[in-house]
Amino acid sequence: MVDTFLSLLTLPFYPTSFTPISTMPRHILVFGGTSPAGIDFSLAALRDGHTLTLYVRNASKLPPEIRENATIHTGQLNDAAAVEKAVASGAKTCVSFLGPVMSDLKRGSTPITNGYATILPLLEKHAYERTLFISTASYRAPHDRFSLAYSFMIWGVYLFARAAYEEINAMTRLMVALPSEMNWTVFRVPMLKSGEARAVKAGMVGEVGVMLDRKGLAEWVLREMEEGKWVGRCVAVANA
Repeated sequence: MVDTFLSLLTLPFYPTSFTPISTMPRHILVFGGTSPAGIDFSLAALRDGHTLTLYVRNASKLPPEIRENATIHTGQLNDAAAVEKAVASGAKTCVSFLGPVMSDLKRGSTPITNGYATILPLLEKHAYERTLFISTASYRAPHDRFSLAYSFMIWGVYLFARAAYEEINAMTRLMVALPSEMNWTVFRVPMLKSGEARAVKAGMVGEVGVMLDRKGLAEWVLREMEEGKWVGRCVAVANA
């Protein structure tokens, strides 16, 4: 997943003490739920009373708190029938933590992009109303600013993990081409780390830092899912 690979104007501010937003519970379809970031998000979503459906390759990687309280579908990303069964589960919100995996990196191979080529049309077919996808700053968005720290990170990926750089750009181009009715948000993460949820800032590259704890990311995604401050945009998120 993206964080597995990465472990190599006024800004919205979220306080250190997070509280669930008072909303009606959602049914959320989660991809990439076995990644560390996906697990933290799923646990936080269950805590807030949401219903979860997860599509994973290996359910044994999920902690029992998720396996016992969510609907789990297993399969490969290129299995359209299995993916559609999960997509058609009744959810109308999708959150994805899919991204390049170090062990699968190979120049000219884009398995995650190919997976999204299956997933995204099915989300549109089944009329999903809110979609959020993880990416990184390797994909440059309008209004990004120069940042020396980000430039070093991006060039490092480009030089030493070109397959990941190409995968991120290819998959993100598919996301930003989604119809506006799907209310998509691409959240670009820097270097992810463990630890308790800390304050999070959202903005563009050059406006935010280069470190982010996964638990803080989970809380931010839950809030953005409801508030929609970054619908139709590629936002960068980092610890304040």
